[in-house]
Amino acid sequence: MLKQLISQLRTHPRAADLMVSTLAINVLALGSSFYSIHLLNRYVTIGLTPTLVTLTVGVLVAIALELTLRRVRQRVLSGIADEWDQSASDRVYRAFSTSRYEAMAQTPLPLRREALGAPAVMQQLSSSINLGSILDLPFVFIFLVAATLLYWPFGVIAALGCMITLWMGIRGERGQRVSADEHAKANSRAQQLGQFLLSAGEALRALPLARPLERRWREIQQASLGTRRDGMNIQSSLQTSIAGVGQLLTVFVYAVGAVLAVQGIITTGALIGANILVSRAFAVCSRAAYLADPILRAERAQAALAQIEALPAEESGGAEPRQLGGQLELMDVAFSYAEQPVPLFEQLNVNLAPGEVLAITGPNGSGKSTLVKMMLGLLSPRRGLVRADAIELRQLAPDWWRARIGYAPQEAVFFDGTLRENLLLDRDIDDAELIEAIRELGLDSFLASDPKGLDRVMSSSESTMAMGLRRRFILLRAVLGDPKVVFMDDPTEGLDTAGQAAVAKLLNQLLKAGKTLVVASNEGFIIKAADVVVDMSKKPVPAVVRPPRTPAVAGGQA
Repeated sequence: MLKQLISQLRTHPRAADLMVSTLAINVLALGSSFYSIHLLNRYVTIGLTPTLVTLTVGVLVAIALELTLRRVRQRVLSGIADEWDQSASDRVYRAFSTSRYEAMAQTPLPLRREALGAPAVMQQLSSSINLGSILDLPFVFIFLVAATLLYWPFGVIAALGCMITLWMGIRGERGQRVSADEHAKANSRAQQLGQFLLSAGEALRALPLARPLERRWREIQQASLGTRRDGMNIQSSLQTSIAGVGQLLTVFVYAVGAVLAVQGIITTGALIGANILVSRAFAVCSRAAYLADPILRAERAQAALAQIEALPAEESGGAEPRQLGGQLELMDVAFSYAEQPVPLFEQLNVNLAPGEVLAITGPNGSGKSTLVKMMLGLLSPRRGLVRADAIELRQLAPDWWRARIGYAPQEAVFFDGTLRENLLLDRDIDDAELIEAIRELGLDSFLASDPKGLDRVMSSSESTMAMGLRRRFILLRAVLGDPKVVFMDDPTEGLDTAGQAAVAKLLNQLLKAGKTLVVASNEGFIIKAADVVVDMSKKPVPAVVRPPRTPAVAGGQA
């Protein structure tokens, strides 16, 4: 990771400016040492006030220039870091939004979480302070040479101190790596249990869960906090050791320098100046040694993001017919998950004409949602073809396909934004059409009761809206934009009688408009209106029947 940062700095358009400013900063930093040497050797000896004024003004100018250059460099580094932050953020979004759903769903959740947090972790490493430490490190040579010119033992002492400090940083990084691996595993379990505590407060208080959950909580937290404490102890030990090296350097410099001063080899001013030079070199190396922890965290995040980026991506191109007729076809389709050798279903054949209704029935876990996702193009069959208007789904352009279908998933998913934004997405629909659709689905009274109306703020963890209302808004979102084919996964789950009646009314409108409907549901009134029923309870080959069709959908009569 450090090599990557250095390479990015070297190839940046402002690399030359950074190198020149860093060189100037470190050269100007020599001013305090020269000031101490000449002040003690000349002014204290001669006592001339002009000498004191000249030396003091000179060192103040050097300090002012050094501080000014450091601020300028900090602004440049902050700008570069902002570019890298935006790049990392864009990489995360592209990786999560363009990879195939099937591949993403099979990726472990802890890995996805770590990749999602990569920009924040990488930002800690690429802060202007850390980048400045990396830039300053090669120029430690200036302080070592200056100390050596005063007298060679000072340069040797400084070089040894710097090497020991950097070695401690490398050694600490190795220990941190082992500790971080153990903590990542333990922390993943802790996060899962923490999520349960956040979402299952009702069950925790209504069921006798407290004692067994407490035992589990203590076990998991002990592992998570224990491994975290190990990492903190390694970091604390590193800080203590580096501080000790700094104190020893001061002792050795003054001890050696005192002997040399008594022997008349160096002056007292040279001794003070040498100590300042050695301290400067040590400070730069110690800051670099502390980079071990952020480097390690950034490497882990980078590796997690790289794994997500390596997932198969959706095809960017594909066929874009003039229009979608609405015919759907399954030809000898079979599907099984990677971890399940036994197929979930196989030899499934369905031919759905435009404007017809397909009802997918079966108990929980039988594969209803899986079949819907396959017909959406999110999952690929292990064998057979899924076609729309006689074209295999994988040959169609994904954006073209999405723009012509509607989908109401089983989970009522929203993103952080207003209700209007969550319903419209990127479709150009005016408020009048949206309000009319809301009224048709019986949601106008709810909208009128909220002072913010369509500007109500929704969140990805929306909990203030009843499940039935959320599901009806998801259904509304699915039918906006006049899609030719609408997919619904258990649209009546959590709905009361009024909600079921509203869904039935919506389905009737879609039927009259000639829409092709694919509905996963066990509701009787939906099955009665279906042209084709696929019974997923029959294994391994689902039963496919064409019952007599009811002219209209009668909600609530299941």
